[in-house]
Amino acid sequence: MNGGKGAALVAMGAAAGASILALALYWAGELGDKESDADRDKPVVVASPDPVRDQALRQRLGIVVAPLAAWSGAQQAGGFAKGLDAGALAAIVAEIDSARATAAASQAEAARLDALYRNDVSASRRAVEAARAQAAADLARLRLARQRIGLEYGPGLASFGDAALHQLVSRIAAGDAALIRIDVPGVLLAPGTTVQVHAGDLIAGARVLGAAAAADSKLQSAGVLAVVSGPAARQVLAGRVLAVQAASGGSVSGVLVPRDAIVRYQGQMWVFRQEGGKFEREALIDPQQVEAGWLVRGGLKPGETIVIHGGAGLLALETRPAQTSGEED
Repeated sequence: MNGGKGAALVAMGAAAGASILALALYWAGELGDKESDADRDKPVVVASPDPVRDQALRQRLGIVVAPLAAWSGAQQAGGFAKGLDAGALAAIVAEIDSARATAAASQAEAARLDALYRNDVSASRRAVEAARAQAAADLARLRLARQRIGLEYGPGLASFGDAALHQLVSRIAAGDAALIRIDVPGVLLAPGTTVQVHAGDLIAGARVLGAAAAADSKLQSAGVLAVVSGPAARQVLAGRVLAVQAASGGSVSGVLVPRDAIVRYQGQMWVFRQEGGKFEREALIDPQQVEAGWLVRGGLKPGETIVIHGGAGLLALETRPAQTSGEED
């Protein structure tokens, strides 16, 4: 009997050992799975692509580089241009046409009655005098209508003849021209001066006609009138305020940065300069807009190589978040 009890105890010990071993293996497997899951979830940073050496990436981003060129020109002063409503001008032009036709008819009638009176043919002296008075009154109305151009718009536009005014109003109605008022504080713009008007992405040259009829109520400056022609005229709406630049005397020099080279980020203007084997982003110091691009007088130097196309792609690569091995490039 004692032998049977010993065998039973041995069997129970073996079963307990097997259970402990199975439990140990189970927990070991659980821990191993958790560790593998943690390793799998851990981000693996992928190296950033190199747009300098990777020609395929440069072609995909459209990166084009070119050296900076020196630039010098007249000192520019900034100001504002405001689109004017040409409806009142069109009404005055129509009034001039009507007054001119009326004056011509009354003058013809006065001449006819005077001829009849001189030939003693059914025309009294009183009728002739009345016709002459009517003709004089109609001429006065025509003269006043023409003077309204100078009184309401200024002497520059008043120097236009009737035919030129008709042509200008027709061009404005067709969208091929726009009448603007220009105010550049501290600068006296003479008639015939050309100023640059920035209408959206377009830059148009506008020739100054002459002084405006009244000062600006806010700037208290003596403005001038000008006409914008071409595609930029469609951007000059009545009441819209645009930026202008005009020569203010003296000269200025620096480097010329093409417009396509500039990227805007965090309220600043930047360019990518190629320095050795990499592209470095550099902020423009006091950029000044000119007709051919942006004039920069500090920081950049003539001959330095910058990215003139594809800067937006470089900015996207630089500012993108770090990628992991599980994400697509």
